[in-house]
This record gives sequence, structure tokens and C-alpha cells, in this order.
Amino acid sequence: GQFDWPLEAIFGVSCGFHCPDYPYARLIGPHSGIDLPTHVGTEIRAPADGYVGRVNIASSTGYSYILVIHGDNLSTVYGHITGAAVAEGTFVTRGQVIGYTGGAPGTRGAGLSTGPHLHFEVRKSGIPVNPTAYLP
Repeated sequence: GQFDWPLEAIFGVSCGFHCPDYPYARLIGPHSGIDLPTHVGTEIRAPADGYVGRVNIASSTGYSYILVIHGDNLSTVYGHITGAAVAEGTFVTRGQVIGYTGGAPGTRGAGLSTGPHLHFEVRKSGIPVNPTAYLP
């Protein structure tokens, strides 16, 4: 794979790319990444070198995320986060902590969520693609 896992997937993948059981598909469309259940506050690590293109931390229970831009027209998105350890426009290296997981329903940054997890996306030329094709 071109990317490392952004965290240790100790509980596996709860919802894969375009998973048929995605509860919000009728509201926002197909699931655009993979969901990695984990404890709130787990460190998220950059899966490869890149530039932080966007850090959006919601002021309440809205959706919070980080976007990192890599080479080869690839970018990655980390959703349902409780906080960021990086700022927009900074360069990050593979393995560097970039943020912390969240996703507990009703908490800051959770957005639409059924439980604590990291939503991880890979985008090719801005279009979501299956992240597992880029992971070891």
C-alpha cells in the first residue's frame, strides 16, 4: 500500500467503502470511506508525508475533520475528530500525530455518528476511492 493505517485498527472496520448497511446513505449518499471503531482520544497518525489542506473543528456537535494532501493527486480525510495536532498549511511526515479521534454521538466534532470511531477517506483527484486499495 501507498499509505500506512492512520491508527491501529484494534476493532477492525465497522463500515467499509460504500457499505450496504451505512445508516445515513439516504441522507448524504454512499459511505465515502472506512470507519475504524476506537476509543475517543486515540492518536491519528499521518499515513504518508503531505500538506495539511484543511482543519475544520466544529464549535459544537457538527462534523470535524482534517484533510491532508499527498502526491500523485491523492488526499486523505480524517473525520469525527475531537481535535487537531496540526495547522492548515503545515507539512506533516508519515507517522506524525495529526489529531485525535472522537465520534461519540452528541459530542463535539461527532457529526452524524453511531459510536466512537475514525472515518478515513482516500481521494484520487478529489473523488473518494476505496481506502483499502492503498493500505498494506
